[in-house]
Amino acid sequence: MPSSTKKYRSALIIIQSILEILIKENEGIVKSRIYKSVGLKTIIGDKYLEQLIVARYVTLNEEKWGKERIRQKVYITKRGLHRFQWFMKLSSELDI
Repeated sequence: MPSSTKKYRSALIIIQSILEILIKENEGIVKSRIYKSVGLKTIIGDKYLEQLIVARYVTLNEEKWGKERIRQKVYITKRGLHRFQWFMKLSSELDI
């Protein structure tokens, strides 16, 4: 009987993935698109996004969408960009 072992990603790899997506998209991204791109469930994605907001790596802005709707878009900050560069350097040095 084959064992079904799941390989879990570390929190730092998930955060690095979120920041990488935000860097690629200059115009900001809605939360659901980030979660889909990184492969996270909404509840877990919200947890990581809240950590990034508190750390000031990202900002969450409400924008008008259509006549009556509002959507929230996530933007990377200069601090988040700087930290992403740290993550990339550490990942390459440690071969993660």
